[in-house]
Amino acid sequence: MMIVVEKSVDRIETGRCWAAVNDDYVVAVVSMRPPRDVEMDTYRTHAIEALQVLGSVLSGDVVDIDGKKVFCKRLSHKNRSKNSQAIRAPKMYQLLE
Repeated sequence: MMIVVEKSVDRIETGRCWAAVNDDYVVAVVSMRPPRDVEMDTYRTHAIEALQVLGSVLSGDVVDIDGKKVFCKRLSHKNRSKNSQAIRAPKMYQLLE
C-alpha cells in the first residue's frame, strides 16, 4: 500500500491512520486509505476490530520529527475552543520498533 508523503514546516507527515496503543506505545498501525477495490465502511470496521485486539484504538497521523517516527493523536473539535487564543498540542506516542 502506498503512503503519500506531505511536507510541512517542521515535520514530514506520512499519513492518517488508526493505531493500537498499549502502555503509551503504538503497537500496530493501519492506514486510513483503503485499497481501491475495497469499500471504505467495511475496511474501517475490519481495521478497527483488528486493532482493538491489541490495544486502545486512536486516529491520527504518523509523522517524522527530526528523523524519528511518532504517532500524533488527532485532536477532536480543534476549531470549537471557547478560548480562541489557546493552542492545543496533540499527544504523541512512540512507535515500537
